[in-house]
Formats: sequence, C-alpha cells, structure tokens
Amino acid sequence: MKDIQSKAYAEVSVEVGEDNTAVAVGSGSLEVFGTPCMIALMEKATVNAVAPFLENDETTVGTQINVNHCKASAVGASITARAELSEVQGRKLVFDVSAVDDKGDVIGEGRIERFVVFAERFMSKLS
Repeated sequence: MKDIQSKAYAEVSVEVGEDNTAVAVGSGSLEVFGTPCMIALMEKATVNAVAPFLENDETTVGTQINVNHCKASAVGASITARAELSEVQGRKLVFDVSAVDDKGDVIGEGRIERFVVFAERFMSKLS
C-alpha cells in the first residue's frame, strides 16, 4: 500500500430510479431512495477515494458503518455521495461520508470504516 494521503476523497452520483427505491430493495414500502442504496453509494465513494493508493492484490473491505439517513429523496432526484478519509490506523481506514440531493440538502451523513486486505488471501479463508 502506498502512503495514503490524508483527506483523500471521492464523489459518486446516482439518479433515484425505480430500481433503487426502498420498495425495490425491500427496505420499506415507499417509492423513495432506499437507505441500503444510499449506504452503497457512500461505500462506493470510500472505495474510489483510496483506489489510487492500493497496490498489487490489495483491496478494501467494509468493517463498520454508522450513518443517518435524515431526508427522503423522490424518484428523479440526483444524489451525490462524498467520502473523505479522516483517519489511517495501519490498514484501518476511517471515512467521513455524506450524501446530498440536487437541491444541496444533506440527506445522509456519518462514518464508514474499511480495512485494507490482500484479495486472494482474504478469499482463500472463505473456502
């Protein structure tokens, strides 16, 4: 692993559609952006933030998620998740994450922890 820059960050966006609503993913009964989909978007941002610093067979796995989903988003809204690396403790990476809608309103925020692993070794432990 290369020396990871403090405050490394990434942003990713998605449009709320029928396939990422709470109804579609089974996390609720309303046609709004599903919480699991917001979390997945945040995780994608964390992965992208550190991807340039990983070498060879390294990847990251999620180990802890603590986020609030504080505002609903209707079908058609554009959502952008941002992840900023706030702590590096050896192979443990801690990110501050947020998601905002196209009006600039924060719809979610929190922290996600990931751990750097060697993909082949990690997968071999599952056999």
